[in-house]
Amino acid sequence: MMHMEKLLVCTDGSFPYTESCLKYAEWLIKKTGAKAEVLYVSDARQFGFSMVSDFSGGLGVQPYQNLYAQLNHVDAEKTKIIQTMVEHFFAEAGLANKVQFKHETGSLVELYQKYEDSDVGIDLVILGKRGEDASFATEHLGSSMERIVRASKRPCWVACRQYTPIKKIALAYDDSPSARHALQFLLRAPFLKDIAIDLLYVNESEKEIDEAHLSLNSVADHLKDAGYVLKTVVIDDDVSDGISNYVAKNAIDLLIMGAYGHSKIRHLLIGSVTTDLIRRCKNSILLFR
Repeated sequence: MMHMEKLLVCTDGSFPYTESCLKYAEWLIKKTGAKAEVLYVSDARQFGFSMVSDFSGGLGVQPYQNLYAQLNHVDAEKTKIIQTMVEHFFAEAGLANKVQFKHETGSLVELYQKYEDSDVGIDLVILGKRGEDASFATEHLGSSMERIVRASKRPCWVACRQYTPIKKIALAYDDSPSARHALQFLLRAPFLKDIAIDLLYVNESEKEIDEAHLSLNSVADHLKDAGYVLKTVVIDDDVSDGISNYVAKNAIDLLIMGAYGHSKIRHLLIGSVTTDLIRRCKNSILLFR
């Protein structure tokens, strides 16, 4: 049995994804008793853009120093606002003793690796589907989200735009290594066993249908033995269309899946079925390597 002890919530302060991430963290903390760290990273590279350097060369160093100081001041004020919001949110939820706010400067991906590889480690990371440009680029995924999913050895909870209570789960299963990791997580995660699960398999070839049923029956037996109530669904369709349509039509609140399947581009995330599903599905997605 798995005991979840530490969550990492990555935020850039953007609305509405920060609030969504915090609410999912609250839900997970209450379900598991885990503690959480909420991480905001100031990207040092944002102050080193070439245009400022070019201008400073022509205007002298003083204007550049003034601008740099102003940018640092803005970021410091933003950090205070985010910290106050986070601390107030969890105090209101009665979880102030369970959560710490962390502010660091550098690269989010590199800092994430530090947290993941630390002696304490993390059991799961929560991050928004999109970042600061979410209101303007609604069809674009956050670049930091994609880099974290690629780098993470831990499950990645990709939060949707607005928090939705988790009442129904779908597990998209293709018997790939990452899908097996998702299955093992469910078998060892007691905090999800009171939620109904739809076990999905997308069949793109009639030749594979018998083998698919055998594999799904075995997976279903394991989940039932672990205490889950579920139904098995075989979908004859394209993978992206089949899963996204099913999720939308059946009020799925959380889609669980492997980040990489059996395709020839399984080592990629950008351009893959995974990216397409993250983009198209309006619910949260829990991804496994």
